Amino acid sequence: MLLKIVTPERVVVETEVESFVGKTVDGMIGIQSRHIPLVTPLAIGIMSYTQNGKKYPLAVMGGMLSTDGKQVTVLSDAAELSREIDTVRANRAKERAEAELRQLTDRREIALAQESLTRALTRLKLANGKG
Repeated sequence: MLLKIVTPERVVVETEVESFVGKTVDGMIGIQSRHIPLVTPLAIGIMSYTQNGKKYPLAVMGGMLSTDGKQVTVLSDAAELSREIDTVRANRAKERAEAELRQLTDRREIALAQESLTRALTRLKLANGKG
C-alpha cells in the first residue's frame, strides 16, 4: 500500500508500507491494504507506519487522511520525522504557550495557545523516543 504524507512545503513520506496508524479526532485508526474507502480529519499527534516489519513514527499536526485501500494520503499543515525535530525550538514553543495560557482570558486565544502547546509537546514526545 502506498503512503503519502504531504504538507504545503514538501512530501514528507512517499513509500510502500504494510500499515499506517493515525490519530483521528475520534481516536486511533489502523489502516492496512484493502481498507474500506475513508476520509477522516486527523488530530495533532504521533502517527506511524510499518515498513518491512519496522515501525517509523512521525509527528503530524492534524489535517486530513484519505484511503481507497491501495493508497493512504495524509494532508497536513506540518509533519516531521523524529530526526527532523528541533528540540530547542519545540521547548521554546512549549514555554511560550504555557506562559500565554497563564495570562489569557479570551476563549479563542486560549484555544490557539492550547493547540500550540499540543504541537510542541507532540514534537518533544517524538524527539525523546516516546512515539
